[in-house]
Amino acid sequence: MYHLSEAYAMASFICLLCGYLGALIFAATATPRFATKHLDRAACGTLLAKHWRGAHKLAVIGGLVFTAVCALASGKTALPNAYALMLVSISGLMTISFYVSLQTLPTLSESPDGRLKFSNVILFFTGILTGLVLTAALVYVLPGQFTFWPTAQ
Repeated sequence: MYHLSEAYAMASFICLLCGYLGALIFAATATPRFATKHLDRAACGTLLAKHWRGAHKLAVIGGLVFTAVCALASGKTALPNAYALMLVSISGLMTISFYVSLQTLPTLSESPDGRLKFSNVILFFTGILTGLVLTAALVYVLPGQFTFWPTAQ
């Protein structure tokens, strides 16, 4: 008998990770476009400065949660240790990228129009791309994970 509960847990983890990354992508693309189209320059700068701070904090907290779940589940899963370590490393790299991006955010006084530095944008999207790599690694192992489990006698 196969352990379907682990497959369901991994599928749920993948869905949550996709929703998290989708929210970050939406926050990074749609909100600034909407704000610059419908608000004046001063209001737009204030809104975007608060928006970027909140989006970066959400990215860091979410990355920490996904890293902790990967680390805690790696001891209980039937996946090989090397693959579980790779998943923890990728999610940790995603979290570090988001954290460094948060630390390089300009303050409102430094950026009155709410724009980000190019290095901050690169770090944030590196975190998103690393999250997509994590999703791909999880999706890759999900159909084949039954080969890792011993069958019940």
